[in-house]
Amino acid sequence: MDDYTGDLERVEKSLREAERERDRIGARIEGLRAERDALRKLAETAVIPGQGIEELTKAEAIVTLLKGADGPMTLGDIAEAMTAAGKLSTRNGVSVYIDGLLKAGRVVRVQRGQYRAA
Repeated sequence: MDDYTGDLERVEKSLREAERERDRIGARIEGLRAERDALRKLAETAVIPGQGIEELTKAEAIVTLLKGADGPMTLGDIAEAMTAAGKLSTRNGVSVYIDGLLKAGRVVRVQRGQYRAA
């Protein structure tokens, strides 16, 4: 019986270590997926066929980015995408333009802090 007890303890210890490693790798995979999805979103929304975003006004750039987005974007998402595309922006700066675009009916608020093109 003692031989089995020692083997059982060894296997349980190895199993716990393997499960911790699996959880660590799973968390790493989820982090990489999130990073990949964010970069895809930036890459897709930052490219405007036939025209560089830097040539547009900030308001036009925001609407263009929102039209090309897979879903609603936050002010931070918009600012990051605009900066990545060559038009330096901040969350607060985007907020000023969003207010005007909302009033003009060119952008809609999907929920608090989430916007999409109208």
